[in-house]
Amino acid sequence: MKLSYSVVLYRNSVADVLKLYRNLVETVPCDCEYMIYLVNNSKDDTELEQCLKQIADSDENVILITAEDNNGFGAGHNLAIRQANSAVHFLVNPDITIPNSDQISKLVDKMRNQDIVMCAPKVLNTDGTIQKLVKHSPTVLDMGIRFLGRRILTKRQDWFVYSDEYNVTHESINLAGSFMACRTKTLKKIGGFDERYFLYMEDSDLTRSMARYGATIYYPDAYVVHAWQRENRKSLKGIRIMLQSMGKYFAKWGWKLW
Repeated sequence: MKLSYSVVLYRNSVADVLKLYRNLVETVPCDCEYMIYLVNNSKDDTELEQCLKQIADSDENVILITAEDNNGFGAGHNLAIRQANSAVHFLVNPDITIPNSDQISKLVDKMRNQDIVMCAPKVLNTDGTIQKLVKHSPTVLDMGIRFLGRRILTKRQDWFVYSDEYNVTHESINLAGSFMACRTKTLKKIGGFDERYFLYMEDSDLTRSMARYGATIYYPDAYVVHAWQRENRKSLKGIRIMLQSMGKYFAKWGWKLW
């Protein structure tokens, strides 16, 4: 089985990048070929660029791609997706840790089912609790109340994030982009990410596009750890970008209010 991985980086610390690189290499199943695409979306960060170049020069299974401009998370991944020559392509956030190669093997084995085009594992916080990242198809109501906090319409929020289904394999057309296993030929068929999204909701859009060609599933038998950061809740700029992405999403897929 040929695997490929893409990671989009923007002003990440050298220490974190080296840790991520070692983790990816050490958790590739021994019976798989692989290629890792490190996409630098911050070409003016000379320290990061030098680090990535050293990694690529020392490992023939690593390709460095330096974007001419930072056109966003999805556009960065697309630079790698266009080059990928694999059966399964992994979309990986820089703050992901893969516990061991068994987790990748489980996802690869699941993807041997040709009806499945995307598979997302269980995602844990660093303290071992579950990140409830799998969602139903979003409505304006669901997106709005999530900005207002957990105390608003709690039953609706629990339903939206499948609160009681994180130990059960199930289909969802709204999987999280922090870590995804995707059928490469299907990714290429849809053209990768919609680059109109700079950040946020590009993963929701991608899942929905992939679901046109097969099953997009949540698979809790495999797991990864994610040091989650919610920039859209931390800054006015993040909130503005999130609202813009919501507008693009609903304009594309339909304005369902509730």
